[in-house]
Amino acid sequence: MQDLSCRQIYLLAMEGLNYTIKKLPARTVVGITRRTSNAVAAETIPACWQEFLMKNAPARIAHRSIPPVMYAVYSQYEKDWTGPYTYLLGCGVTRADNVPEGMEAWTIPEQTYAVFRARGMMPAEILGVWANVWSSDLPRTYTYDFELYDKRFTRPLNKEVEVCVAVEPKDYMEKTA
Repeated sequence: MQDLSCRQIYLLAMEGLNYTIKKLPARTVVGITRRTSNAVAAETIPACWQEFLMKNAPARIAHRSIPPVMYAVYSQYEKDWTGPYTYLLGCGVTRADNVPEGMEAWTIPEQTYAVFRARGMMPAEILGVWANVWSSDLPRTYTYDFELYDKRFTRPLNKEVEVCVAVEPKDYMEKTA
């Protein structure tokens, strides 16, 4: 993972990322979890990815969605983005009736989201989106936020990840900011 300075993250955030407000359907994800915070996420999140991939965890998950989709889910916030939260890295599944030992199944409920697209150099672009979100006045719910890694992430160039941030639905109609 490339190390970025606070200034580089700030500059990425200031590029004026656009988002779309969408109501997204419920989905279920099976994977591994870590309790972390943004103060230590630069160590815990890459370590979670390394463990998940090195142990070939996706192969142990039954009923994976077709086409395959991976998620990084942020939930169980203690208060807001400045405090601890639980991070789940896993695969989308059609059902979660046989969860492997050491993994958890989470159902992300249908919610309204501000959907950002991180495009280009990863993980720098994802970090830039999150820095933008943290400095924004979005009416966040702090329920379930997630990054969606689908076939667009596997391209050799022009990688793309959706970052979905749960927001108060009453504050938005379907629109683009």
